[in-house]
Amino acid sequence: MANAKVDTYMEDVLLRNQNVRRVEVLDKIKELVMLPDNKHVTVKMIADYYEVDKNVIEQIIKKHRDEFDEDGARYLRGQEAVDFNTENNSVLRIPRKMVNVYNRRSVLRIGMLLRDSSVATKVRRYLLDVEEKVSDNVKGEVLGSWTDNDLYVLNQTVNEEVGKGKTKMNAIRIAAEKLNRNANNVQQKYYQIKRKYGSLQDYIVKHNVIYLEPSYDSLMPSENNSTQQHSDVVLALTTHLESVLRDVKIESNLMSQINELRLEVGDLKNQLKLKEVLLEGKEAQLNNKTKLNSKLKKEKSDLEHKLRFISQILNSSKVVDNTHTEIQDTKKYVIKNGVIETQ
Repeated sequence: MANAKVDTYMEDVLLRNQNVRRVEVLDKIKELVMLPDNKHVTVKMIADYYEVDKNVIEQIIKKHRDEFDEDGARYLRGQEAVDFNTENNSVLRIPRKMVNVYNRRSVLRIGMLLRDSSVATKVRRYLLDVEEKVSDNVKGEVLGSWTDNDLYVLNQTVNEEVGKGKTKMNAIRIAAEKLNRNANNVQQKYYQIKRKYGSLQDYIVKHNVIYLEPSYDSLMPSENNSTQQHSDVVLALTTHLESVLRDVKIESNLMSQINELRLEVGDLKNQLKLKEVLLEGKEAQLNNKTKLNSKLKKEKSDLEHKLRFISQILNSSKVVDNTHTEIQDTKKYVIKNGVIETQ
């Protein structure tokens, strides 16, 4: 079971994101050699730390590229890479025009993803120990003198009494009588848990609390109450399982809705791409029409110019004979293919 918990980091990206800030874990397990800037390492340095082949680290980074980008991985190219190499020339060979470097968060994330490495296993186990200690401390601050069993009785009583139509305050008073506690104190604890965890039910599920009876001895059969105790046990288990199944159903429905929304987003993206393609086509058509309009305007201008030129020629061909009063005009002009000819 312990190994299963340790390996949970490899499967749960949310768990990795929650713990990736605890980079102090690295130096507690083993010394991490850094570049001279004391901020970055290369893939080779990460491989040396976890005592595995460099290709193994490269494959993990490639598979989970988005996570390492979020951590602050740097992919330097060109002059930026050369400048970085110059600053760290005691480790990197010069000149190099591309280099990938990673920070401590990335190194810790590798430890949460790397399977066949004893160093990585120690990193995950240390993280688990820290997480459990923090969880125990938080739980202690929340519970105080209360036990998980007290909270379970409070939750069950409130659910049952509210289900019967009573107000929540009345239900809390009934729970206070069962627990032999002050009603105001019970009310404060109820809302304290609710503010921190969302509800008592969420707290019970999160901490795997399954409470059947106040003590183990009360579950032992006797001549007078064995039947009643058995019935109470079955009722408690049934109520708890129904609550768990209800939560699972709600989560399943939410996942279905999320998947539907993802499909809708995908369709909208495809429609947007199609609209963009159509818009590009319309823009191309508009550009072609604009060019054609400009061409026609130019041709019209050229034709008007030729017409004015022809008019000048026709006017100049009219000759007046000084000895006669008639105007002599024996020439005829014809335009063929844009050329003026005489007949």
